[in-house]
Amino acid sequence: FRPNQAWNFGLSASEGPYFRPEAEPTLPRGRGIGDYREFVLGQDVSFAWHHLQLWAEFYEARFQVPQVGNADTFAYYVEAKYKFTPQLFGALRWNQQLFSNVNDGFGGRVRWSQDLARIDIAATYRFTSHTQLKLQYSFQQETTGPCNDNHLLAAQFTVRF
Repeated sequence: FRPNQAWNFGLSASEGPYFRPEAEPTLPRGRGIGDYREFVLGQDVSFAWHHLQLWAEFYEARFQVPQVGNADTFAYYVEAKYKFTPQLFGALRWNQQLFSNVNDGFGGRVRWSQDLARIDIAATYRFTSHTQLKLQYSFQQETTGPCNDNHLLAAQFTVRF
């Protein structure tokens, strides 16, 4: 939906089996891959005004998991880009994925994966309409366990033809 030149809204949905055929032998007796489905709902919004651009996307997903039940997750990002000059712009992006609790098989509930959070900051300089250089720093919290943070520094030179 586009109410005017500055705003843009979107919505998408998907549903279907998510197991690959080779998972069939591991499923409970009498069950097939079509019995376990994934449901996804996605929303997006963008706004542009002069030198500023904003984007956000949100996704809710539910996986029907054998002997566990429903495993839910919510993921989103929010991004801003500002053009300082026609050649120089900067961007900031916040990403997060949150996981629900599932049955642990012993009468309790546990989180089915660790929540993730990541921030990206980047600066880009466009030399010509066909070449640009981007420098980016990213920090992701607890990628594999407590206190296992991830730092990424990247440089990218792009040639468009």
